[in-house]
Amino acid sequence: MSENTNSTSEQLEVNGSANSPFFTFNFHGDVNIHLNPEKEKPASIVLVAEGHATAASLQDALKTRMRATPKAEAPSIIVRDPAQPLKVMADGHQVDARETVTDHVALIFPDTGIWVHPATLARDGKSYDSQESVETAAKGLQLLDYDDWHLSPDTVYDRHVIDRRYRKPAADPNLYPHLLLDDWYWTSTIVPGSPASAFSVALDGGDVYSLRRGSSGFGLACRRARQ
Repeated sequence: MSENTNSTSEQLEVNGSANSPFFTFNFHGDVNIHLNPEKEKPASIVLVAEGHATAASLQDALKTRMRATPKAEAPSIIVRDPAQPLKVMADGHQVDARETVTDHVALIFPDTGIWVHPATLARDGKSYDSQESVETAAKGLQLLDYDDWHLSPDTVYDRHVIDRRYRKPAADPNLYPHLLLDDWYWTSTIVPGSPASAFSVALDGGDVYSLRRGSSGFGLACRRARQ
């Protein structure tokens, strides 16, 4: 290391080994960090130092600037699996359902072509007064430029909603993060031989029952992708 404080044109250099970067400090307050000139693409970084241009103060300024530099957010490392469902955002953008975003408005299940709206069909946060009212709400849903939504049948709950690895709700919370749980979820499936009854699901535990269609409840809307 050599230092000459009598001339502002002189520079203070700290040289490392053959394979390490070297530093050039000038007494105008600039620090240049140079990669080994033997590398294919040498680069330098300029840092404005404050106070006296000593090696120690410049090194402290360098550390401060490096700590203040914001780090870029790490990209997702999830590799798309065609067998996995997709999450659809409000703008139509689709991501792998294993991503942890929770503001999606639809789920696409590629094995069946079924889309499910993951939010509870409710009236001001409360359940509807009958299965028929839930069916009407599902048919009135207009989402992602589609108007062919309808109340999910029991097969959609069985295959794409109920997941008994979980409780309260008995569904994957990454897929269905905002389910209401203080009432039953109606399906569109009528009980055979009993048209006044339909199957309903208790999503707090995953149980399925048949109830009179005049009972209160929530629902989930779905649609089938057009072929």
